[in-house]
Amino acid sequence: MKTPRILIHLDRLVANFECLRRRAGAAGMELTVVLKGVAGDLRIARSLIEAGAREIGDSRSENLHRFQQLFPATRRVLLRLPSLGRLAEIAAVADLSLNTEVKTLASLHSVVQRHEVMLMIDLGDLREGVDEAGLTQLARCCRRLPNLRVTAAGTNFSCFAGAVPTVEKLAHLAGLAEQLRNEFGFPVTWVSGGNSSSLPLLYRKELPPGINHLRIGEGILLGRETMAGTLLPDLRGDAFVVEAEVIQAQRKPARTEGETGLDAFGRRPVFPEAEPGWRALLNIGHQDSPLNGLTPLDPGFTLLGGSSDYAVLACEKKPRLGQRVRFSPNYWSLLSLMTSPYVYKEYVED
Repeated sequence: MKTPRILIHLDRLVANFECLRRRAGAAGMELTVVLKGVAGDLRIARSLIEAGAREIGDSRSENLHRFQQLFPATRRVLLRLPSLGRLAEIAAVADLSLNTEVKTLASLHSVVQRHEVMLMIDLGDLREGVDEAGLTQLARCCRRLPNLRVTAAGTNFSCFAGAVPTVEKLAHLAGLAEQLRNEFGFPVTWVSGGNSSSLPLLYRKELPPGINHLRIGEGILLGRETMAGTLLPDLRGDAFVVEAEVIQAQRKPARTEGETGLDAFGRRPVFPEAEPGWRALLNIGHQDSPLNGLTPLDPGFTLLGGSSDYAVLACEKKPRLGQRVRFSPNYWSLLSLMTSPYVYKEYVED
């Protein structure tokens, strides 16, 4: 079997989705299944849609186009704000898009006959979203654009500034959504309270009234909430397993001798503490995945670092050429692994 490869356990992903869907349903909520972390993988999409996913989201219109071709009955959400140069393409493949700019909305209106929008409000993550004055401006604009329907209001947490979702912030979001209904007459059906960082509030049954939607990627893919990376109850954290092969096994000193400079990426090398001894070179590197996003699953291996093509591991005993070493990826690593054409994908039915 060729390496490096990533083993994708489809049944474990389905189990995570079904668990979260049950919890969301009990709270009167809907989920958008976010697939940007797996580069819009079609096998994963099919498994989750067959398990009952009714709406899928991605940040790349190319992936939405593929979803449209294969799963035309499933709603598609563009999660990255639309770019002016691709509005016609976006209008053709997305049922709903996230928006924050008056000019973008006006331009989008000119290329669609009917399109739904989610107005994004910044509640502290300092990424996409407007403040309250900006929301009023967007609402006034949309009222003059009959081809656009404001059916959702949303926010985001823990992606840029690390803002934590709280009951108070989400109650404020629900109040702003009510304002869009009452003052502007918009049919705001969904109030989207963020991403997997909001799952602990769902688990504790603390989401405030009016919040009825979440956009969930990491919770389904890796079973984790995103504020602390904690595995959530009843979810699987082992749906993805990375394998790479030992291609060199040599004894090495703990440190190089003499003067040192920058490494291949322009950084000053800093290594974890390790005794002189056996080192394994593996056929995976930063071009495939940020190596600090990989955690060895096999005992006796410590990841020291690597370069574009190699991972360097300290080994408690002599490794064997051709030996496969397994890793668990974090979200950043998973994103790169699934995007890389150099990493083989193998689908597993448990």
